Amino acid sequence: MDRRVEKTRNAIVGALESLMSRKEYQSITVADIIKKANVGRSTFYENFLNKDEVFDEILESLIHHVFDEIEHKDGHAFQNNLKGEITHMFIHIRDNEGKAKTFLLGKSADVFYKRMGEKVARICDEKLDATPKLPPALVHAHISSTFSDVLKYWSGCKFTDSPEQVASYFMILAEEILG
Repeated sequence: MDRRVEKTRNAIVGALESLMSRKEYQSITVADIIKKANVGRSTFYENFLNKDEVFDEILESLIHHVFDEIEHKDGHAFQNNLKGEITHMFIHIRDNEGKAKTFLLGKSADVFYKRMGEKVARICDEKLDATPKLPPALVHAHISSTFSDVLKYWSGCKFTDSPEQVASYFMILAEEILG
């Protein structure tokens, strides 16, 4: 990617991150993002279709770091299984507490919890065998809401429990589905 394009995209993403700490996601407009990023409207639309796509890039960056990288360069050792990957996600959130607080405790927290839970549920779906006794949509909803609830609990406790403990909470609560 061209450095100018990357710089512009980073400015737009950074603007949305900053706005989400102060405003509810639903009330943030593309105009707000453009103003904060100091880019033109056409520049915004050359890079993103809408604010949801910008938000998806923020989430994808976190998900990519935690789940897609085979070689983790951040020094965190984890088991190469679902629990290990969930633990690694919580470690990443703890280690980036400042940025995490923007999403977990900011005005846009609910949309972050919901979207993050949905992403984790899709990842879990890929790693799990089909559960014939339950409809896939119900399994997805259960995993998504369970992950969101655990994340809400942890942020509400100001991240006092260890990431390993929080991952264990998630696994226990989702055990019936995750096996």
